[in-house]
Amino acid sequence: MLVPLAEGTPLRDARLLHYSHCVSDIERSHRFYDEVLGFETVAEFDFDDAATARVMGVPDARFKGIFMKRDGMRIELIGFSNPPPEAPRLERSAAEVGHSHLSFYVRDLDATIAELRTQGVVVEDESRATLPGGIECCIARDPDGFPIELVQMGTLDLLPYEMPAGAGSSRG
Repeated sequence: MLVPLAEGTPLRDARLLHYSHCVSDIERSHRFYDEVLGFETVAEFDFDDAATARVMGVPDARFKGIFMKRDGMRIELIGFSNPPPEAPRLERSAAEVGHSHLSFYVRDLDATIAELRTQGVVVEDESRATLPGGIECCIARDPDGFPIELVQMGTLDLLPYEMPAGAGSSRG
């Protein structure tokens, strides 16, 4: 559903396409986002043309893009073969400029953590906390160390501020 935007909004006649996430090993990350996080693959493309390299700002870029979706959200995993992906400088901090984390509601945080651990996923015990509103959450990491926030909720329904326009909220 497209959300109506105010006149003068620069991207008024636009639709959000996807969030792109560069990974160090495209096949490993594809398996993780599919088998562990439950994303569905919708398309895969190999990019190796000059125009795409120019848009990406990476001369002579060659990479695979895997487009995936879950719960109405779309992501693109990108794995460069040229140039090779750069290793992260540090483990990402939520205060670092750029994309901070991917977040999921879960009904049972303990069960989710146990299941993730059986699949070899790193869960940061020291990040586990109960927020002032009584919501318990913690951080797990994808294969490249990108933070995945797990938020325990009694329901998986979106909160009013998270709902698309026309689905019970006043703002999308």
